[in-house]
Amino acid sequence: MSEIDIERMTKEEALTYMGLPQDANDFAVDERFWQLSKKYRGKKDPDSEDKLNELSAVYNIACGRRDEVAAKAEKRAGEKKFLGKTKDEWKTYISYTWFKALIIVVVAVVVISVIYNAVFKNRYDCAAVAFGHFSIDSVQIEEKLMSEDITNPYIANVDIVVPNEMGQIENIYSDQSLAAVMSMDPNVLITDSMTYKYYFSNFSDMASVYDDLKLVLSANVYSKIEPVYLSERDAFLFTRDYLKQQDLLDGSANVNEYDSTPVMIGLMITDKTAIASLGIENGWPGQAPEIIFGVYSNTADYSKAEKMIFELFQNMSFS
Repeated sequence: MSEIDIERMTKEEALTYMGLPQDANDFAVDERFWQLSKKYRGKKDPDSEDKLNELSAVYNIACGRRDEVAAKAEKRAGEKKFLGKTKDEWKTYISYTWFKALIIVVVAVVVISVIYNAVFKNRYDCAAVAFGHFSIDSVQIEEKLMSEDITNPYIANVDIVVPNEMGQIENIYSDQSLAAVMSMDPNVLITDSMTYKYYFSNFSDMASVYDDLKLVLSANVYSKIEPVYLSERDAFLFTRDYLKQQDLLDGSANVNEYDSTPVMIGLMITDKTAIASLGIENGWPGQAPEIIFGVYSNTADYSKAEKMIFELFQNMSFS
């Protein structure tokens, strides 16, 4: 480092050091710094590095940056602080973090709601989680579930938007919300035809439920129920491209490792009257509503899930 005193150098001295007139504007200062620093940039010897550091310090003085930093530091030192930050610093901090904070608050509300309904409210005797791009009237569904065996059902709904070409955008906290309500280990899952393929592992085989429904439903209603089949391999192939785009899947995944046997994972209805009778409104633009009912793979009571599905199909209003 040369013998010049950087700490005491004035702006006028810095301009003289750089060979510039005292009335040089910011553009001229930038251009001159670029020219002077070219012969030192990229060199690894100590002399060049020292010279470049010195030139950079002089440049900060010549353009007024050093004085601005010093003025801000002096102003900050005299301002009142709250938890180590000034009022302006808190405003900046909040402006950059408000959305993240919002996500935390929303997820917290969902978790608290689940805990409340599961513990502090009169405990439900069965539960369903509706997830997909649709809205529901949980009261209508709960009323249709009421029976001698089901007295306190609980319905949770999460708006999930899976990858699509319709311009629909997922809420950033949807996955966290769904994970929270799934932690209740519900009996029944309610979803749509766009969504179910991404959640294959959450569904149980429903072949026995479909066969039993034939014994309790009218022929007309039973004919309007469409079994939904999906294999583990097809589910993997469906989501593979999306997982790669999100860097959630590496090249080691082998499609042959996945079972190709089709499994009846759901029962779908497309009858608009029946869907409307559940208070369900489709969110996918230009697409007819298609609702799928399944049994959650981790349910603790499969027979209760079957009973819930029986009650729903028996109390829907089909056209």
